[in-house]
Amino acid sequence: MAMNMSRDYDIETFGDWNPELSFELNEAVSLFYKEVIRIQDRAHLPKPPIEVIGIVCGVLTLNDEIEVIIRFPNKLEQLCKTEFCGDFILVEKTCLDG
Repeated sequence: MAMNMSRDYDIETFGDWNPELSFELNEAVSLFYKEVIRIQDRAHLPKPPIEVIGIVCGVLTLNDEIEVIIRFPNKLEQLCKTEFCGDFILVEKTCLDG
């Protein structure tokens, strides 16, 4: 029985999705203590509930790529710049933009 393992998927992305993006150290460090939410939770702005807010709390280098650590109330997430820009928005910037 032969199975076709290749499938085409339509992928919808938000934000600035670019696989070439990578954090510079100063850029990643400048995000420390910034509040972020997932793009899918933007309906909660300008005052999102604590459950959806993440705080950038760390930076690490993995395989020569700089990543940020985001602390949510019940988990940690480690993100490269492409993931960060594609899935998250800064709460402070969004609230200031109105």
